[in-house]
Amino acid sequence: MTPVPVPSRSRLGCIVLATSVLASSASAAPPGPEARPALARANRLAINLGFGFGSADLSQLHRGVDDLGFAAEQQFGVKQQGGKSGIQINAEIAFRYYFPYYMLAQVGCDAVYNWASASYGSVNILSNNNDNLALEVPILVGGYYPFFGRLYVFGAAGPTVVVFPRVFWDPGGIDLKGDTTVGAQVLVGADFVLAEHVSLGLELRYRYLRTGELKEKNSGVVVTSGLIRGDGSTDTYNLDLSGVSLGINLRFYIL
Repeated sequence: MTPVPVPSRSRLGCIVLATSVLASSASAAPPGPEARPALARANRLAINLGFGFGSADLSQLHRGVDDLGFAAEQQFGVKQQGGKSGIQINAEIAFRYYFPYYMLAQVGCDAVYNWASASYGSVNILSNNNDNLALEVPILVGGYYPFFGRLYVFGAAGPTVVVFPRVFWDPGGIDLKGDTTVGAQVLVGADFVLAEHVSLGLELRYRYLRTGELKEKNSGVVVTSGLIRGDGSTDTYNLDLSGVSLGINLRFYIL
């Protein structure tokens, strides 16, 4: 019978060492795609429903009252005192796609409603309420990153196409309109994954949203203040609806 060779102690030690290294390397390898959290997987498509509330630079909505107050001051020498207030409410439906390397892109439609009020004098001699509705189509790109298992942070920015389907009202009751324009948005936020296909999140968003010169709805004539100011200029009306809002988002992952 031929004797079976027995490995030497040195060779046996090398085999044990190599086996240990391979085992430790396998245990330290990063988890595969199937082991990553739901939202962190690439190539996912989500439908986003959002609602936000905030403030905007609505000062231009008060221009009619400002001009009337300026005229009263010039004619009667009485400076009118008053206050202003304004709010902005927005709602959104959007599609967000998650790419590899934690990148994302989002396209949606936002409805932005603005309301403002201004009054002058102790008995509100001059007062004005304005409201308008703007529709935005934001095209955003950015990134996201998972933290603590189910919590994810994200950020994005990009241009928006803005249309104004609802006319504006000034103190004289003239219906005004604004031309389609281009704005911008920047957002940051965090999502918490409730289930495999649902997440809930908070979002802070800044929107740059301005109209051009306002025109009369029927005639298309550019509206001016009709008042000559100290430097001899006559201003036109426009609206600055830029502002910051805090929103809540519900996302449904369909892929």
